[in-house]
Amino acid sequence: MEKASFQAHLRYLLATDIAAFLFAALLVLIASRIRAIISPLAVVIVIAAFAVAFAGDVALWLYRGIRSIDLDDQTLTLFRGMDLKAQSFTRETVAGVEIKRRFLRRMVILRLSRIRAVRITEEAFPHETFNNFLEAISGWGQRN
Repeated sequence: MEKASFQAHLRYLLATDIAAFLFAALLVLIASRIRAIISPLAVVIVIAAFAVAFAGDVALWLYRGIRSIDLDDQTLTLFRGMDLKAQSFTRETVAGVEIKRRFLRRMVILRLSRIRAVRITEEAFPHETFNNFLEAISGWGQRN
């Protein structure tokens, strides 16, 4: 396999976080219709807390999230954060690869040892790009 590169984009993460925020806020507003469940002040506080949490998620991604992935036959390199700090793994150091799906979220978990793992999630990647990454990484769980 020749070297493949997969790029993440902030707009995909923003779209995911904004959609999740709007859904959560809608649920809180629906619950607020029954005054015995949640008071108007609590509605404002909970929605503000959601806004802070989702803004924190975006800030965390900007600070240390995966921006790009380079993959070839023997090496996987993750570029993280604003300074694009490289983190490389050889195929020999990867003990296993798990591809998981939870609700609408897909993720790849690279098991490096019994204790250490690296999680790569789909949120900041275009759907087709992440599909291509899943195809490319699927054989890494098998030792040569």
